[in-house]
Amino acid sequence: MNTFIRRAAICSISIVSLLAGCATQTRPASMPMPNSVPGISVVMDCGQCQVAPAIPDLIRTAYADAAAKAGVAIAGDAQMAVTIKEYKDRSMTIRALSVLAGPLAFSLKDEIKAVALVDGKPVALEYSYRMPFWGIETVATKLGEMSFDAAAKQLSKD
Repeated sequence: MNTFIRRAAICSISIVSLLAGCATQTRPASMPMPNSVPGISVVMDCGQCQVAPAIPDLIRTAYADAAAKAGVAIAGDAQMAVTIKEYKDRSMTIRALSVLAGPLAFSLKDEIKAVALVDGKPVALEYSYRMPFWGIETVATKLGEMSFDAAAKQLSKD
């Protein structure tokens, strides 16, 4: 019985540690915001990868939502290019099987790696999600928010 309790405690601690890593970072309140950020265009340049058709729209929508939440206008005369360099998503079958696999579910991940070109300067963006309950849509939404943060940070420096 004692061994069972130890293993259960270790498993619980592991799960809590993994879940704590998924907590989102919020933007510091003291970060200065520019008056406007450029619009966003999403380009695929990942070779043979099959990017789901909804992903570019999710990135653009999350970018616009983050700008609206921060009270920053999107300038219509400028464009920021976000180029998807790597894209990995789990199919629904793999996702369902990974739920049954327990801790092995965290060995697979949905991931997007991209490069944003803000004011002529490349900014690397990367986000992955190991939880099997949400899909690549969550990763795309987070990447859109990260794109806004990168643009705001780069433009507030200038």
